[in-house]
Amino acid sequence: GGNFFVNDKTTEWCPIIKDPIGTPVGIKPGRVVWVWNPDATSSVLKGYWWESRNNNQEVIDQMFSSGLKALTGEKNDSMAWERLFKYFNDIHNKGEIGYQHGEKIAIKINMNNCWAYGNPYTHEDNDRDASPYVVKALLRQLINIVGVAQEDIIIYDASRPIPNWFYNQVAPEFPDVHFVDAEGGATGREKVVASNKKIYFVDGTIRTLPTCVTEADYLINMPLLKMHPINNGVTLSGKNMFGTWIEPVEDIHEYHESGQIMGNPAPQVDLLAHEQIGGKTLLYIGDGTYGTLKDHKTIAKFQTYPFNNDWSNSLFFSQDPVAIDSVMFDFLNAEANPIEGSQNYLHQAAEPPASTYDPEGDELYLSKSLGVHEHWDASVDIFSPDRYSGPSQNGIDFVAIGKEYASPAVVILVPKENYLYIAGREIAPLPVTVIIGKISIEIEVNGLSEVEKVEFYIDDNLKHTDYEKPYTWLWDEASFLAHTIKVIAHYNGNTISSEIKVWKFF
Repeated sequence: GGNFFVNDKTTEWCPIIKDPIGTPVGIKPGRVVWVWNPDATSSVLKGYWWESRNNNQEVIDQMFSSGLKALTGEKNDSMAWERLFKYFNDIHNKGEIGYQHGEKIAIKINMNNCWAYGNPYTHEDNDRDASPYVVKALLRQLINIVGVAQEDIIIYDASRPIPNWFYNQVAPEFPDVHFVDAEGGATGREKVVASNKKIYFVDGTIRTLPTCVTEADYLINMPLLKMHPINNGVTLSGKNMFGTWIEPVEDIHEYHESGQIMGNPAPQVDLLAHEQIGGKTLLYIGDGTYGTLKDHKTIAKFQTYPFNNDWSNSLFFSQDPVAIDSVMFDFLNAEANPIEGSQNYLHQAAEPPASTYDPEGDELYLSKSLGVHEHWDASVDIFSPDRYSGPSQNGIDFVAIGKEYASPAVVILVPKENYLYIAGREIAPLPVTVIIGKISIEIEVNGLSEVEKVEFYIDDNLKHTDYEKPYTWLWDEASFLAHTIKVIAHYNGNTISSEIKVWKFF
């Protein structure tokens, strides 16, 4: 039934800042921990992003530990997990008990881009899917710290294959962990099995849940920090659960699109509200080691402070699905331009309308808030808890880790590395940066409140000095072949610089 959907043309919008809605959940209600460490990945990649040489497992493991401790307020990893399990079991009326031997944990990873013409198991590309290194950091914690038996852990995506490039990085260290996917078409991959449990979506679609989910005692939801090409939306914790049913995903896409209109029901809420899905989720871990900004597969460098033209190198931790998706949304919104309606599901989840969501089909409608939603105040330091309203205002309790690695930088926004520009317009990605005709060079200075001036150089010749924002210079002189654009920002007697090599014609 698609007929109750309204259509609405999207326009540019500015989020209302620090206006929390919904009820924060978790040990520290509404807490979201953002851990940033620029050493998590190599800024210059060799080969594909998922190769081990481009990822620092030791740093990712440390980030994981820091995030867990900050999320729970505990001083070591073991106590942090104990606290998470006790909280979960307590609110599920099992008593305040920790993890019990033999209980099963299912981990939802995002393999959305893994469907290839030919053999999807052996296919390799640079599309962004689950990181084997972030998953390994989680497995090391569960197996080595919590003491979960390997065979009681299931890594799954019910809608996609789990390819060899991922499996081969993870399985050797943990040979008894189960890998469950859509096809079970390669060594160690088990085909997903239908249970007798269903999810009833608001639009009338009914889907079957897999046994790896219904037989699990706990779920861990591991979304990626990604934009999504459907109407320029986002794909975070809510959308990650689209890989949690047996039948094809396509039938739900119409509902997904209508859910991007403010005020409409949204399928992410059916999923987060379902007792077998959101109801079973112990922890949300956002993998932002490499974010995407144009679509859901192409990794992109982030330009804002503190990223300064590097990969996003971030992990996010929360027990509140609405809060973690709100924070990851704000990080994407600072760099890209998701439509207003792409965060409609967060409004719906924070304040569910009456008699709308009945995902179990038992006529017991969702009536309580699933978490807290708000948007940050970008004028506050990104490492400050005051970026959000905080616990005193029933808002997001934001904890940022990694300030010691942050430094000011001058970032060249235009031209971007490895793009073709014609008459100043960005046309397409290329192996090198090519400029045909004139171009307006655009600069951002990150992490400094006072900037004296910005100088623009071509091949060490000063061409222009700009004393106020926005820092731009129109390079319109005819020139040919290889050149270096260099920009220098002056502040308090210091300078920072940045440069890019380009090919220019005319």
